[in-house]
Amino acid sequence: MHSVNTLSFDFIVVGAGSAGCVLANKLSESGRYSVLLLEQGRCDSSALLKMPKGFGAVLAGTQFVSRYTITRQDDQPSSEVWLRGKTLGGSSSVNGMIWARPQPEGFTALAEAGGDAWSWSQMEPYFNALDGGNSNMGVIPTSPHHNQYPITEAFIDAAGAVGLPCHDLMTDVGQFGAGYLHYNIDSKGRRFSAATAFLKPISHRTNICIKTNSQVDKVIFQDQRASAVLCRTQGELVTYLAKREIVLCAGAIESPQILQRSGIGSKSLLDKLGIDSVYANNNVGKNMREHLLLGVNFEVKSRADTENNQYSGIRLLWNVFRYGLMRTGPMAQSPCHAAAFLCSQEGVDKPDIQLMFNPFTRDGDNFSASPGVSIVGYPMYPKSTGEIRIGSSDPNAPALIKPNYLSDDNDKKISIAALRYIRELATQSPLVERFVQEMPDTAAAQTDEEIIALYKKSGQPGFHATGTCAMGHDSDSAVVDGKTRVYGVDGLRVVDCSIYPQMLSGVTNASVMAIAMRAADQILKDHCE
Repeated sequence: MHSVNTLSFDFIVVGAGSAGCVLANKLSESGRYSVLLLEQGRCDSSALLKMPKGFGAVLAGTQFVSRYTITRQDDQPSSEVWLRGKTLGGSSSVNGMIWARPQPEGFTALAEAGGDAWSWSQMEPYFNALDGGNSNMGVIPTSPHHNQYPITEAFIDAAGAVGLPCHDLMTDVGQFGAGYLHYNIDSKGRRFSAATAFLKPISHRTNICIKTNSQVDKVIFQDQRASAVLCRTQGELVTYLAKREIVLCAGAIESPQILQRSGIGSKSLLDKLGIDSVYANNNVGKNMREHLLLGVNFEVKSRADTENNQYSGIRLLWNVFRYGLMRTGPMAQSPCHAAAFLCSQEGVDKPDIQLMFNPFTRDGDNFSASPGVSIVGYPMYPKSTGEIRIGSSDPNAPALIKPNYLSDDNDKKISIAALRYIRELATQSPLVERFVQEMPDTAAAQTDEEIIALYKKSGQPGFHATGTCAMGHDSDSAVVDGKTRVYGVDGLRVVDCSIYPQMLSGVTNASVMAIAMRAADQILKDHCE
């Protein structure tokens, strides 16, 4: 059944994730414009979404996450699955809650692609508005864990032993050095998602309409202008009209698929699938970049240095009870406790490797029986590019998602350097005194070739995919312009991490919200009467 909704809105925002929550808030703020926010998932009402460590159970299910099957370089299916949040707040409601700003140099590529509006000097005020810039005055509360494990301190001290300075300030984490990570967890030990920050405070506004369980099929055009969206709501096809603009905030996986189903993409792909071409652009779905992480596990001497035994049986019940009663313990924390940022070789002028310290080890889907910790390493700015393309005009049909990890030789070199730095840190005091050995699953990989083979066999996605609707100077090389407007059509923008021409940092959530704040100001300026 297909109906046309009698209501129209000034702006339609597609996707209530980190970007969409910001856009909906800012575009409706003055009261002058009506805003429709469409989210394919359900409301973020589960208690597991508020408990920081509850996301482990959430990611194992399908109620609040979408699961995407990944294709290998030889075009064969793999066992790898990418997860994305499918609820109000999007992935900010189900991620590891790490709040890490990009450093100024991370915005160089974005400013080159979109102009000075995206330079660090223009973007820093938005980050300060979000996190307070080392104060408690931001929209998002950020802080390190209140209680740190001694072995985490040993990791930071070991980093100091190899010449990495220690950074305590949130704004400095990401510079060359090491330090405790900061998280968007509030003072009551609860996850503070984009929905908490930007949707909950505006529930009283009468000019915003939020519809969950609404999957957008495509954008509808009239004379090259985006005029409506067709979406599926509770089994019914509904068309919502946009008087001003439609803004896609569906993320690097879904936004390019919506464009392709709408007739914006490779003409050969559209012709093959029988989709009428609105504007041919071969860049839609290309330039996809993703972090490939490798965790190196170390057996430790003391069970007090690991959380391996904290998530099953009576200990799990106690930790859940402890969280409910006092908002403390492992369930009140992120899985990653500290990080180090370093350069892969001499002559590199900014950190290009990120190491993450986790006080646990995994053996497949379970925690290891032996007490252990893991150190995860990966290149921060991968050059290897993949693609995503739809296989059907049906939004429920799986897309081909092909990361092409390590197809760039420089990514291979940096990945090798990351593993070797992890092993060097493991030999430094006071960390080495707490270790027994590197566990066998990675210890056998010693040569460069063996290390790359290990990454390909055991590497995991960072769930940070970007770049599939990249910003640039023209449609020959990009999908959107410096104002996030989709080339070749009017009234349509993309605002999410798909517009990044390159990775901005080793973690994406904070940058997505800042980008959305900047884009909202641009949109409002363009529509100022």
